[in-house]
Amino acid sequence: MMASDDHVHPASPGADRPAERVCPPAVLLAAESAHRALQALVDAAAAETAGRAGDPVALAGLGLQWRPGAAPADLAEQALRGVAEFLSDVRAVSGGRAHCYACGSSACEHAVAPTAGEVFTGYESTGRPCWQEFFSFLLALGDDRADRLFADPPEILARVVGRTRLIADQLRTFGRNSFTYRVWGQVVAGYLPVRNQRAAISVQVVEDKHHQLHLQVIADPLLREALADAPEDRRSAFARVHDAIAEARRQTLSLSTLWQHGDRKEQEEAVREKAFAILRHLAHSIEQKGRQLRRRTSHAEIRGGQNRPVHKAYDDVVAATAQDVYLDRFKQSLIVVGRSGRIHAFSREGRHITSLILAGDELERRVARGRYVPQSDGDMEAFRASVLAALPAATATPTEGPDA
Repeated sequence: MMASDDHVHPASPGADRPAERVCPPAVLLAAESAHRALQALVDAAAAETAGRAGDPVALAGLGLQWRPGAAPADLAEQALRGVAEFLSDVRAVSGGRAHCYACGSSACEHAVAPTAGEVFTGYESTGRPCWQEFFSFLLALGDDRADRLFADPPEILARVVGRTRLIADQLRTFGRNSFTYRVWGQVVAGYLPVRNQRAAISVQVVEDKHHQLHLQVIADPLLREALADAPEDRRSAFARVHDAIAEARRQTLSLSTLWQHGDRKEQEEAVREKAFAILRHLAHSIEQKGRQLRRRTSHAEIRGGQNRPVHKAYDDVVAATAQDVYLDRFKQSLIVVGRSGRIHAFSREGRHITSLILAGDELERRVARGRYVPQSDGDMEAFRASVLAALPAATATPTEGPDA
């Protein structure tokens, strides 16, 4: 064993360097055991993610943090997420195309729908994207509104689909847990008439290797071209869908910043719920704007868009406190106050009646006149639960949550 620093002779060759220290055998033995255990953990995480042991070169930069008292599950979660990130492809998110894990590319023929009316329905076991006619997919989801697609005039329908359904058949060896193209959920919608054919659209929230969130719009090239040109014709269905997607994209970009730079572990549930709120809002907007096309003049559209914020009912009820709820003494309805002058009227059973925007101090005047009476002593959580349970029926937009 090397002598300590106090006993190094000043004239010795090593006198100008700190003496080497030899780790005590017991500590070294424990470190070797921990090293083997950590390697086994990384290999297990790699097998779960990619079906093979960890590649030392690919995982050279992987770091795991451990602290005394930490739960084993925390270390396991770190390993799974870290390995999945390191084994993911950073170039996989390509605008307008899904990623095919079977081919390892988004440039193959599997990355787009074979026909204009088909939507993305998930992944096969081998990681190849699946596509299905929108009408048939609605039937497969048990959506009893599907026949409205062929009404006279036809309706535009939308549906929110969660990640669990989309990866139900996908094997881990073919990207199930990968961050190469991690679909959180999507909206499928149709039909939009494009050059004498019925076109459908898939709009996905996708996470990449760097935890950036993307709003992917997957549709036939002719439909994407019509949407790109839509702002020139404000009365077209394409303009309305274009605007709804543009708003969803802005919200997704804002959420992406929070997800990338915040504490992902602590914020995960809240961020995922916000992502699905964006998708629910998008689905409702597409349907609502499709209905406007059928029955409203341009003037009525503008007025309705300004003064009937129905699409915000869900978000405002979620955010409301007991102090935001009033009783309308004239109509015996319950009023939920949102932001920017929005109010939403509900029956006592939670059924949505209407939404509107009150100008200026109109809310304060209604309270002062005694028309709106504060209900802060009511059971807010029970009321919120009844409203949220009834809202899907009110918006006529079936939806799935983050874990569906």
